[in-house]
Amino acid sequence: MSPMTSNSHTSEPLLHRDPTQHYPVMVRGEGIYLYDADGRRYVDGTAGATNVTLGHGRGRIADAMAQQARQLAYCFSTQFTNEPALQLAQRLAALAPGDLNHVYFVSGGSEAIETAIKLARMYHLQRGAAGKHKVIARWRSYHGATLGALSLTGLVGMRTPYAPWLAPFPHIASCYPYRCTFAGCAGSCNLSCAGELERAIQQEGAENVAAFVAEPVVMGAIAAGAAPPEYFREIRAICDRYDVLFIADEIITGMGRTGTWFAIEHSGVVPDMITFAKGISSGYSPLGGVLFGDRIRAELTARGGPFPHIFTAVNNPVAARAGLEVLDILEEEGVLRHVQELGRYLAPRWEQLGSHPLVGETRGLGLLWGLELVRDKATHEPFPAAERVSPRLSKLLLDRGVSLAVQAGCHDFVSGDDVRFSPPLIITREQVDEVLAILAACLDELAAELAA
Repeated sequence: MSPMTSNSHTSEPLLHRDPTQHYPVMVRGEGIYLYDADGRRYVDGTAGATNVTLGHGRGRIADAMAQQARQLAYCFSTQFTNEPALQLAQRLAALAPGDLNHVYFVSGGSEAIETAIKLARMYHLQRGAAGKHKVIARWRSYHGATLGALSLTGLVGMRTPYAPWLAPFPHIASCYPYRCTFAGCAGSCNLSCAGELERAIQQEGAENVAAFVAEPVVMGAIAAGAAPPEYFREIRAICDRYDVLFIADEIITGMGRTGTWFAIEHSGVVPDMITFAKGISSGYSPLGGVLFGDRIRAELTARGGPFPHIFTAVNNPVAARAGLEVLDILEEEGVLRHVQELGRYLAPRWEQLGSHPLVGETRGLGLLWGLELVRDKATHEPFPAAERVSPRLSKLLLDRGVSLAVQAGCHDFVSGDDVRFSPPLIITREQVDEVLAILAACLDELAAELAA
Protein backbone atom coordinates (compact mmCIF):
# COMPACT_ATOMS: atom_id res chain seq x y z
CA MET A 1 0.00 0.00 0.00
CA SER A 2 1.43 3.36 -0.97
CA PRO A 3 1.72 6.04 1.74
CA MET A 4 -1.41 8.14 2.14
CA THR A 5 -1.28 11.89 1.88
CA SER A 6 -3.47 14.45 3.60
CA ASN A 7 -4.08 17.76 1.88
CA SER A 8 -7.29 18.47 3.83
CA HIS A 9 -9.23 19.05 0.61
CA THR A 10 -13.00 19.21 0.85
CA SER A 11 -13.17 15.88 -1.02
CA GLU A 12 -11.21 14.00 1.66
CA PRO A 13 -13.47 11.80 3.85
CA LEU A 14 -11.64 12.60 7.09
CA LEU A 15 -12.61 15.96 8.59
CA HIS A 16 -9.57 17.59 10.18
CA ARG A 17 -9.75 20.18 12.94
CA ASP A 18 -8.76 22.85 10.40
CA PRO A 19 -9.99 21.76 6.95
CA THR A 20 -7.79 24.40 5.26
CA GLN A 21 -4.54 23.15 6.76
CA HIS A 22 -2.09 20.61 5.34
CA TYR A 23 -1.43 17.72 7.74
CA PRO A 24 1.66 15.52 7.30
CA VAL A 25 0.71 11.86 7.63
CA MET A 26 2.54 10.26 10.53
CA VAL A 27 3.46 6.60 10.12
CA ARG A 28 5.80 5.88 13.03
CA GLY A 29 6.79 7.14 16.45
CA GLU A 30 9.89 6.47 18.52
CA GLY A 31 10.79 8.20 21.77
CA ILE A 32 10.26 11.94 21.38
CA TYR A 33 10.15 11.70 17.57
CA LEU A 34 7.45 11.23 14.94
CA TYR A 35 8.11 10.18 11.34
CA ASP A 36 5.88 11.04 8.39
CA ALA A 37 5.10 9.11 5.22
CA ASP A 38 7.98 10.85 3.44
CA GLY A 39 10.47 9.72 6.08
CA ARG A 40 10.83 13.14 7.69
CA ARG A 41 11.47 13.31 11.44
CA TYR A 42 9.76 15.73 13.84
CA VAL A 43 10.45 16.41 17.50
CA ASP A 44 7.12 15.95 19.29
CA GLY A 45 7.58 18.96 21.54
CA THR A 46 4.04 18.75 22.87
CA ALA A 47 3.97 15.01 23.67
CA GLY A 48 0.96 14.74 21.40
CA ALA A 49 -1.68 16.64 23.35
CA THR A 50 0.62 16.57 26.43
CA ASN A 51 -0.46 12.95 26.86
CA VAL A 52 2.36 10.86 25.34
CA THR A 53 4.40 11.23 28.51
CA LEU A 54 6.53 8.09 28.09
CA GLY A 55 7.22 8.66 24.42
CA HIS A 56 6.24 6.88 21.24
CA GLY A 57 6.83 3.25 20.38
CA ARG A 58 6.64 1.76 23.88
CA GLY A 59 6.19 -1.87 22.93
CA ARG A 60 5.88 -2.87 26.57
CA ILE A 61 2.62 -0.92 26.94
CA ALA A 62 1.26 -2.20 23.63
CA ASP A 63 2.09 -5.78 24.60
CA ALA A 64 0.35 -5.44 27.97
CA MET A 65 -2.76 -4.09 26.29
CA ALA A 66 -2.76 -6.87 23.69
CA GLN A 67 -2.42 -9.52 26.38
CA GLN A 68 -5.32 -8.01 28.33
CA ALA A 69 -7.46 -7.76 25.18
CA ARG A 70 -6.93 -11.45 24.51
CA GLN A 71 -7.88 -12.33 28.07
CA LEU A 72 -10.73 -9.85 28.67
CA ALA A 73 -11.29 -6.87 26.39
CA TYR A 74 -14.51 -5.57 27.89
CA CYS A 75 -17.17 -6.02 30.53
CA PHE A 76 -19.96 -3.56 31.26
CA SER A 77 -19.47 -1.66 34.52
CA THR A 78 -23.17 -1.68 35.42
CA GLN A 79 -23.00 -5.43 35.96
CA PHE A 80 -19.36 -6.49 36.41
CA THR A 81 -15.95 -5.29 37.47
CA ASN A 82 -12.46 -6.48 36.50
CA GLU A 83 -9.03 -6.94 38.02
CA PRO A 84 -7.09 -4.24 36.09
CA ALA A 85 -9.60 -1.55 37.11
CA LEU A 86 -9.53 -2.65 40.75
CA GLN A 87 -5.73 -2.71 40.78
CA LEU A 88 -5.37 0.66 39.08
CA ALA A 89 -7.81 2.26 41.50
CA GLN A 90 -5.78 0.96 44.41
CA ARG A 91 -2.52 2.24 42.91
CA LEU A 92 -3.90 5.71 42.24
CA ALA A 93 -5.48 5.98 45.68
CA ALA A 94 -2.05 5.30 47.18
CA LEU A 95 -0.46 8.06 45.06
CA ALA A 96 -3.11 10.73 45.54
CA PRO A 97 -2.75 13.39 48.24
CA GLY A 98 -4.78 13.36 51.44
CA ASP A 99 -7.80 11.07 51.63
CA LEU A 100 -8.53 10.96 47.88
CA ASN A 101 -8.92 7.22 48.14
CA HIS A 102 -11.67 6.60 45.60
CA VAL A 103 -11.74 6.60 41.79
CA TYR A 104 -14.30 6.70 38.99
CA PHE A 105 -12.74 5.73 35.64
CA VAL A 106 -13.85 7.16 32.28
CA SER A 107 -12.24 7.42 28.86
CA GLY A 108 -10.89 10.97 28.80
CA GLY A 109 -10.60 14.43 30.26
CA SER A 110 -13.94 15.88 29.20
CA GLU A 111 -15.72 12.85 30.66
CA ALA A 112 -13.70 13.24 33.86
CA ILE A 113 -14.85 16.85 34.26
CA GLU A 114 -18.46 15.89 33.55
CA THR A 115 -18.17 13.18 36.20
CA ALA A 116 -16.63 15.51 38.78
CA ILE A 117 -19.36 18.12 38.57
CA LYS A 118 -22.05 15.43 38.75
CA LEU A 119 -20.34 13.97 41.81
CA ALA A 120 -20.38 17.44 43.36
CA ARG A 121 -24.08 17.79 42.63
CA MET A 122 -24.92 14.35 44.05
CA TYR A 123 -22.84 15.04 47.16
CA HIS A 124 -24.79 18.18 47.97
CA LEU A 125 -28.15 16.58 47.13
CA GLN A 126 -27.43 13.75 49.54
CA ARG A 127 -26.67 16.24 52.29
CA GLY A 128 -29.94 18.04 51.77
CA ALA A 129 -28.35 21.07 50.09
CA ALA A 130 -30.41 20.80 46.90
CA GLY A 131 -29.84 24.44 45.99
CA LYS A 132 -26.12 23.91 45.44
CA HIS A 133 -25.83 23.41 41.69
CA LYS A 134 -23.60 26.11 40.25
CA VAL A 135 -19.93 25.51 39.48
CA ILE A 136 -17.53 28.44 39.33
CA ALA A 137 -14.64 28.27 36.87
CA ARG A 138 -12.02 30.68 35.53
CA TRP A 139 -11.58 32.60 32.31
CA ARG A 140 -8.63 31.45 30.14
CA SER A 141 -9.11 27.88 31.38
CA TYR A 142 -9.68 24.73 29.36
CA HIS A 143 -11.72 21.91 30.86
CA GLY A 144 -12.97 19.98 27.84
CA ALA A 145 -15.21 20.05 24.79
CA THR A 146 -18.40 18.29 25.91
CA LEU A 147 -21.17 20.72 26.80
CA GLY A 148 -20.78 20.50 30.58
CA ALA A 149 -17.01 20.81 30.36
CA LEU A 150 -17.28 23.57 27.75
CA SER A 151 -19.62 25.47 30.08
CA LEU A 152 -16.69 25.61 32.51
CA THR A 153 -14.03 26.30 29.90
CA GLY A 154 -12.96 29.94 29.76
CA LEU A 155 -11.91 30.18 26.10
CA VAL A 156 -14.22 32.60 24.33
CA GLY A 157 -13.53 31.30 20.82
CA MET A 158 -14.50 27.75 21.77
CA ARG A 159 -17.58 28.82 23.73
CA THR A 160 -19.16 31.33 21.36
CA PRO A 161 -20.55 28.99 18.65
CA TYR A 162 -22.27 26.85 21.27
CA ALA A 163 -23.22 29.58 23.74
CA PRO A 164 -26.99 28.90 23.52
CA TRP A 165 -26.38 25.36 24.79
CA LEU A 166 -24.01 26.15 27.67
CA ALA A 167 -24.88 26.15 31.36
CA PRO A 168 -24.64 29.66 32.89
CA PHE A 169 -21.73 28.87 35.16
CA PRO A 170 -19.97 31.93 36.66
CA HIS A 171 -16.33 32.65 35.75
CA ILE A 172 -13.61 34.59 37.55
CA ALA A 173 -10.15 35.71 36.47
CA SER A 174 -7.26 33.26 36.32
CA CYS A 175 -4.01 33.96 38.12
CA TYR A 176 -2.11 35.83 35.36
CA PRO A 177 0.31 38.35 36.89
CA TYR A 178 1.85 39.32 33.52
CA ARG A 179 -1.45 40.83 32.39
CA CYS A 180 -3.22 41.23 35.71
CA THR A 181 -5.71 44.10 35.96
CA PHE A 182 -6.21 43.96 39.73
CA ALA A 183 -4.91 46.96 41.64
CA GLY A 184 -1.54 46.46 43.30
CA CYS A 185 -0.58 43.29 41.44
CA ALA A 186 2.05 44.87 39.14
CA GLY A 187 3.31 41.56 37.81
CA SER A 188 3.57 39.83 41.19
CA CYS A 189 0.39 38.12 42.38
CA ASN A 190 -1.18 39.73 45.46
CA LEU A 191 -4.00 37.13 45.56
CA SER A 192 -6.67 39.59 44.43
CA CYS A 193 -7.62 37.02 41.79
CA ALA A 194 -8.16 34.42 44.52
CA GLY A 195 -10.31 36.88 46.45
CA GLU A 196 -12.54 37.17 43.40
CA LEU A 197 -13.76 33.64 44.13
CA GLU A 198 -15.17 34.76 47.46
CA ARG A 199 -16.94 37.70 45.83
CA ALA A 200 -18.40 35.40 43.16
CA ILE A 201 -19.70 32.96 45.78
CA GLN A 202 -21.31 35.80 47.70
CA GLN A 203 -22.85 37.21 44.53
CA GLU A 204 -24.30 33.85 43.47
CA GLY A 205 -25.25 32.93 47.02
CA ALA A 206 -23.25 30.28 48.85
CA GLU A 207 -26.41 28.17 49.06
CA ASN A 208 -26.31 27.91 45.25
CA VAL A 209 -22.63 27.14 44.66
CA ALA A 210 -21.58 23.48 44.56
CA ALA A 211 -17.96 23.60 43.43
CA PHE A 212 -15.02 25.55 42.06
CA VAL A 213 -12.79 24.04 39.36
CA ALA A 214 -9.30 25.19 38.36
CA GLU A 215 -6.14 23.94 36.68
CA PRO A 216 -3.06 24.14 38.95
CA VAL A 217 -1.14 25.27 35.85
CA VAL A 218 -3.27 27.01 33.22
CA MET A 219 -2.77 25.81 29.64
CA GLY A 220 -5.89 27.34 28.11
CA ALA A 221 -5.22 30.95 27.18
CA ILE A 222 -2.11 31.18 29.34
CA ALA A 223 1.02 29.28 28.38
CA ALA A 224 2.09 27.36 31.51
CA GLY A 225 0.52 29.81 33.93
CA ALA A 226 1.47 28.41 37.34
CA ALA A 227 -0.02 30.24 40.31
CA PRO A 228 2.13 30.87 43.41
CA PRO A 229 1.56 28.30 46.20
CA GLU A 230 -0.32 30.87 48.28
CA TYR A 231 -2.99 31.17 45.62
CA PHE A 232 -4.45 27.69 46.05
CA ARG A 233 -4.07 27.87 49.82
CA GLU A 234 -6.36 30.89 49.73
CA ILE A 235 -8.71 29.11 47.31
CA ARG A 236 -8.90 26.13 49.66
CA ALA A 237 -9.73 28.39 52.61
CA ILE A 238 -12.48 30.18 50.68
CA CYS A 239 -14.05 26.91 49.54
CA ASP A 240 -14.04 25.59 53.10
CA ARG A 241 -15.59 28.80 54.38
CA TYR A 242 -18.58 28.53 52.06
CA ASP A 243 -19.03 24.72 51.87
CA VAL A 244 -17.88 24.64 48.23
CA LEU A 245 -16.00 21.65 46.80
CA PHE A 246 -12.64 22.36 45.18
CA ILE A 247 -11.96 20.37 41.99
CA ALA A 248 -8.36 20.40 40.73
CA ASP A 249 -8.27 19.78 36.98
CA GLU A 250 -5.06 17.75 36.54
CA ILE A 251 -5.86 16.34 33.12
CA ILE A 252 -2.72 17.98 31.70
CA THR A 253 -0.62 18.37 34.84
CA GLY A 254 -1.15 14.99 36.51
CA MET A 255 1.06 11.89 36.38
CA GLY A 256 4.41 13.60 36.77
CA ARG A 257 4.27 16.46 34.27
CA THR A 258 5.45 19.02 36.86
CA GLY A 259 7.74 16.68 38.81
CA THR A 260 5.12 15.51 41.33
CA TRP A 261 2.32 13.03 40.79
CA PHE A 262 -0.13 15.93 40.83
CA ALA A 263 0.72 19.61 40.36
CA ILE A 264 -1.52 20.72 43.23
CA GLU A 265 1.05 19.12 45.56
CA HIS A 266 3.34 22.12 44.95
CA SER A 267 0.81 24.20 46.91
CA GLY A 268 0.53 21.76 49.80
CA VAL A 269 -3.24 21.74 49.28
CA VAL A 270 -5.60 18.75 49.15
CA PRO A 271 -8.59 19.36 46.87
CA ASP A 272 -11.90 17.54 47.22
CA MET A 273 -11.50 16.00 43.77
CA ILE A 274 -8.78 15.60 41.16
CA THR A 275 -9.62 14.96 37.53
CA PHE A 276 -6.95 13.14 35.53
CA ALA A 277 -6.47 11.73 32.03
CA LYS A 278 -3.79 12.06 29.32
CA GLY A 279 -0.63 10.92 31.15
CA ILE A 280 -2.30 8.04 33.00
CA SER A 281 -2.17 5.98 29.79
CA SER A 282 0.59 7.95 28.02
CA GLY A 283 -1.65 8.22 24.97
CA TYR A 284 -1.79 4.47 24.37
CA SER A 285 -5.46 4.14 25.32
CA PRO A 286 -8.32 6.53 26.09
CA LEU A 287 -8.41 6.73 29.89
CA GLY A 288 -9.29 9.29 32.53
CA GLY A 289 -11.04 9.56 35.84
CA VAL A 290 -11.82 11.37 39.06
CA LEU A 291 -10.17 10.90 42.44
CA PHE A 292 -12.35 11.92 45.37
CA GLY A 293 -12.34 11.75 49.13
CA ASP A 294 -13.97 9.72 51.85
CA ARG A 295 -16.78 12.17 52.66
CA ILE A 296 -18.00 12.23 49.05
CA ARG A 297 -17.86 8.44 48.87
CA ALA A 298 -19.75 8.18 52.16
CA GLU A 299 -22.60 10.34 50.87
CA LEU A 300 -22.82 8.37 47.62
CA THR A 301 -22.92 5.11 49.56
CA ALA A 302 -25.56 6.45 51.94
CA ARG A 303 -27.82 7.13 48.97
CA GLY A 304 -28.36 3.40 48.60
CA GLY A 305 -28.60 3.41 44.82
CA PRO A 306 -26.43 3.74 41.72
CA PHE A 307 -24.63 6.95 40.79
CA PRO A 308 -26.88 8.18 37.93
CA HIS A 309 -24.08 8.66 35.43
CA ILE A 310 -22.49 6.17 33.02
CA PHE A 311 -20.23 5.94 29.98
CA THR A 312 -19.63 2.83 27.88
CA ALA A 313 -15.90 2.73 28.65
CA VAL A 314 -16.12 3.07 32.45
CA ASN A 315 -13.57 0.68 34.03
CA ASN A 316 -12.40 -0.59 30.62
CA PRO A 317 -9.95 -3.43 31.40
CA VAL A 318 -7.62 -2.79 28.42
CA ALA A 319 -7.34 0.90 29.27
CA ALA A 320 -6.79 0.11 32.96
CA ARG A 321 -4.06 -2.38 32.02
CA ALA A 322 -2.35 0.36 30.03
CA GLY A 323 -2.56 2.62 33.09
CA LEU A 324 -0.98 -0.01 35.31
CA GLU A 325 1.90 -0.47 32.88
CA VAL A 326 2.42 3.29 32.69
CA LEU A 327 2.60 3.57 36.48
CA ASP A 328 5.08 0.68 36.57
CA ILE A 329 7.34 2.41 34.04
CA LEU A 330 7.10 5.79 35.77
CA GLU A 331 8.21 4.21 39.03
CA GLU A 332 10.80 1.77 37.66
CA GLU A 333 12.53 4.37 35.49
CA GLY A 334 12.41 7.15 38.09
CA VAL A 335 10.62 9.43 35.66
CA LEU A 336 9.39 11.92 38.27
CA ARG A 337 12.92 12.41 39.55
CA HIS A 338 14.09 12.86 35.95
CA VAL A 339 11.41 15.54 35.41
CA GLN A 340 12.56 17.38 38.52
CA GLU A 341 16.20 17.28 37.44
CA LEU A 342 15.49 18.21 33.84
CA GLY A 343 13.12 20.97 34.95
CA ARG A 344 15.97 22.52 36.94
CA TYR A 345 18.24 22.16 33.90
CA LEU A 346 15.67 23.64 31.54
CA ALA A 347 14.54 26.58 33.71
CA PRO A 348 17.54 28.93 33.23
CA ARG A 349 17.84 28.02 29.56
CA TRP A 350 14.16 28.69 28.92
CA GLU A 351 14.41 31.95 30.85
CA GLN A 352 17.29 33.02 28.58
CA LEU A 353 14.75 33.13 25.76
CA GLY A 354 13.18 36.03 27.66
CA SER A 355 16.00 38.27 26.44
CA HIS A 356 14.80 37.89 22.86
CA PRO A 357 13.14 41.06 21.49
CA LEU A 358 9.92 39.16 20.71
CA VAL A 359 9.53 37.46 24.12
CA GLY A 360 7.60 39.27 26.82
CA GLU A 361 7.64 36.61 29.54
CA THR A 362 8.80 33.05 30.13
CA ARG A 363 7.21 30.73 32.70
CA GLY A 364 6.91 27.08 33.54
CA LEU A 365 7.28 24.19 35.94
CA GLY A 366 8.77 20.71 35.56
CA LEU A 367 8.38 19.88 31.87
CA LEU A 368 5.55 22.31 31.16
CA TRP A 369 6.86 25.61 29.77
CA GLY A 370 5.55 28.61 27.91
CA LEU A 371 6.62 31.97 26.58
CA GLU A 372 4.53 34.92 25.47
CA LEU A 373 5.36 36.87 22.34
CA VAL A 374 4.90 40.65 22.27
CA ARG A 375 5.45 43.55 19.92
CA ASP A 376 6.63 45.81 22.76
CA LYS A 377 8.37 44.34 25.81
CA ALA A 378 7.94 47.49 27.91
CA THR A 379 4.17 47.84 27.45
CA HIS A 380 3.36 44.12 26.87
CA GLU A 381 1.63 45.16 23.63
CA PRO A 382 0.74 41.99 21.71
CA PHE A 383 0.90 41.40 17.99
CA PRO A 384 -2.46 41.90 16.28
CA ALA A 385 -4.11 38.82 14.87
CA ALA A 386 -3.64 40.16 11.32
CA GLU A 387 0.12 39.64 11.66
CA ARG A 388 -0.50 35.86 11.86
CA VAL A 389 2.51 35.49 14.17
CA SER A 390 1.47 32.09 15.56
CA PRO A 391 1.04 30.24 12.26
CA ARG A 392 4.19 31.84 10.87
CA LEU A 393 6.30 30.70 13.81
CA SER A 394 4.69 27.25 13.79
CA LYS A 395 5.63 26.81 10.13
CA LEU A 396 9.20 27.93 10.75
CA LEU A 397 9.50 25.34 13.52
CA LEU A 398 7.95 22.53 11.48
CA ASP A 399 10.26 23.35 8.58
CA ARG A 400 13.13 22.66 10.98
CA GLY A 401 11.52 19.46 12.29
CA VAL A 402 10.12 20.67 15.62
CA SER A 403 6.45 20.59 16.61
CA LEU A 404 5.52 23.00 19.39
CA ALA A 405 2.12 24.41 20.35
CA VAL A 406 2.10 27.97 19.04
CA GLN A 407 -1.24 29.57 19.83
CA ALA A 408 -2.97 32.86 19.11
CA GLY A 409 -5.37 34.86 21.25
CA CYS A 410 -3.54 34.85 24.58
CA HIS A 411 -4.08 38.59 25.11
CA ASP A 412 -7.77 39.18 24.50
CA PHE A 413 -8.81 35.87 22.89
CA VAL A 414 -8.08 37.44 19.47
CA SER A 415 -4.67 39.09 19.51
CA GLY A 416 -1.52 37.87 21.22
CA ASP A 417 0.63 34.78 20.70
CA ASP A 418 2.42 32.24 22.87
CA VAL A 419 4.56 29.11 22.60
CA ARG A 420 4.18 25.95 24.73
CA PHE A 421 6.82 23.27 25.28
CA SER A 422 5.53 20.08 26.94
CA PRO A 423 7.67 17.21 25.61
CA PRO A 424 7.53 13.54 26.56
CA LEU A 425 8.86 13.21 30.11
CA ILE A 426 11.70 11.00 28.87
CA ILE A 427 13.37 13.79 26.87
CA THR A 428 17.14 14.15 27.47
CA ARG A 429 19.27 17.21 28.10
CA GLU A 430 20.77 16.93 24.64
CA GLN A 431 17.31 16.85 23.07
CA VAL A 432 16.22 19.85 25.15
CA ASP A 433 19.24 21.77 23.89
CA GLU A 434 18.36 20.80 20.32
CA VAL A 435 14.81 22.11 20.66
CA LEU A 436 15.85 25.35 22.36
CA ALA A 437 18.48 26.08 19.70
CA ILE A 438 15.91 25.60 16.93
CA LEU A 439 13.32 27.71 18.75
CA ALA A 440 15.84 30.53 19.23
CA ALA A 441 16.79 30.40 15.54
CA CYS A 442 13.14 30.47 14.50
CA LEU A 443 12.44 33.45 16.75
CA ASP A 444 15.33 35.27 15.06
CA GLU A 445 13.93 34.40 11.64
CA LEU A 446 10.45 35.51 12.67
CA ALA A 447 11.82 38.80 14.00
CA ALA A 448 13.56 39.42 10.67
CA GLU A 449 10.34 38.69 8.78
CA LEU A 450 8.32 41.04 10.97
CA ALA A 451 10.92 43.80 10.65
CA ALA A 452 10.84 43.47 6.88
